[in-house]
Amino acid sequence: MATTPKTPEQPHREHAPHLPHLEHNLPPLRADAPMLDAELNADEALLEQLGYKQELNRSLGLFSAFGVQFTSIAIASGIFTTLIVGFGFFGPASFWSFLVGGALQVFTVGLAVAQLVSAYPLAGGVYQITGRITGKPWLAWQTGWWLLIAHTVAVTAVAVSIAPFVAGWFDVSLNSATDTLPWALGLIVLGTIINIAGVKVAAILNNLGVVAEVVCVVSLIGVLLIVKHPTAPLSILNDSGGTVHNGNWLTPFLFAMILPAYAISSFDATGNASEETKDAARKAPMASVMANVSSYIVGVIMVALLMLAIQNVPAVMESDTPVKLILDTAIGSAFANFFEAIAILALFAALVMLQLTGIRVLWSQARDGQVPAAHWLRKVNRTQIPINATLTIFALSVVFALWSSLLSVLAAMTALAWATAYGVVVIVGMWALVRNRLPKHPWHYGIVSPVIFGLAIVWSIVLCTLLVWSDPKHVGLGMLAVIAAGAVVYRTIPSSRRGKSLDVINANT
Repeated sequence: MATTPKTPEQPHREHAPHLPHLEHNLPPLRADAPMLDAELNADEALLEQLGYKQELNRSLGLFSAFGVQFTSIAIASGIFTTLIVGFGFFGPASFWSFLVGGALQVFTVGLAVAQLVSAYPLAGGVYQITGRITGKPWLAWQTGWWLLIAHTVAVTAVAVSIAPFVAGWFDVSLNSATDTLPWALGLIVLGTIINIAGVKVAAILNNLGVVAEVVCVVSLIGVLLIVKHPTAPLSILNDSGGTVHNGNWLTPFLFAMILPAYAISSFDATGNASEETKDAARKAPMASVMANVSSYIVGVIMVALLMLAIQNVPAVMESDTPVKLILDTAIGSAFANFFEAIAILALFAALVMLQLTGIRVLWSQARDGQVPAAHWLRKVNRTQIPINATLTIFALSVVFALWSSLLSVLAAMTALAWATAYGVVVIVGMWALVRNRLPKHPWHYGIVSPVIFGLAIVWSIVLCTLLVWSDPKHVGLGMLAVIAAGAVVYRTIPSSRRGKSLDVINANT
């Protein structure tokens, strides 16, 4: 193993000895500073060079880091609830949209974000990367805000979506939003307790979530391949289910590419857990790519087999739970119920990981003093959990759950918030790559990197356009409202603190 190079002596600050490079504005260390080297430095040494001391519990290995993202994606259980989007836009032919859109999602944006995480393995992910490359705290803050809203709303959306299934295990029927609310809140409370218990406890559930996802994948693919059942001809993969009009198949095909955007997202989950990952500059991006690629491969296989198992296209097109209907008619209700139970367990694990990621974004912003009540929100308890940030994310999730009439709109916006934030970070990442302003980092793609970043930018623009175009009133205007709300919140941060480290301000007072 290479030794950590010595850095020049820096002026000592009695109150902040771990922050020798934080002198004025954020980012604490510019990308072109020669002493920053994610390729050679050990975790804590690199973290100190980036301007921070180790405060979180660095206990995640490669498998657990992989699990954070794989569980957040929740490909098998996610398809159980999101395949209806593909049917709505393009019928069974949405398989091709998933094949193409998923590849663009994973092999452009996913790879690009992983490389940037290797350069800046910090809690806060996209927020940190954007700020350190551009030196513009307001832009970094907005990207963090978008991801904070996306993760928090996703926590609530998952809780609301699985509540009827969980209640059904206790022979309770939920017939209205009022009936669903206490069950959804109970799931959010349980997820919060797990995150408060510590990263190790969350990692255990996360690993169980990985196992549940694997069981979902193996059982579904295995049953559909082995168990004899009526199989539709391959031509069903070209059946649009009546969504194509006047021979215009391109528009529904493009809109159906929103499906993989829902199913394969949260690319920065491992990045946000970087300060809790061992050998983060290598293992965080490696785990991210492993999770994204494996999710895409199994997703393509699962979607294809489910389409080929369809017995009645019109019935599936009209169903609110098309995957369950497909499995019921092809394999039988026993397996459909088993798959449902495992999928719900995996989705609950995803809820916990989505909340964990949102907490790290908020805590990272608070550590930099870039949120209101930053001193309070940055506090870490004895078990090294950002306790107040956790409670804040919990409270926001509860508010969104109470706002049930707008939940479907907010949930639809999560994909746009993710896509917009990733679009910004790959654009600034491309600029840094071309200008050679990224620090040395072990995870990169050599001469292919600019091509990957270029394609990531194009795909991000296309995806954001599709998401807005699909529902301009709710999704487009809703995202503008999120941006405006973020600007208002940012203005509440004292001007003397914007773009400056809270630690440096404290050290100078």
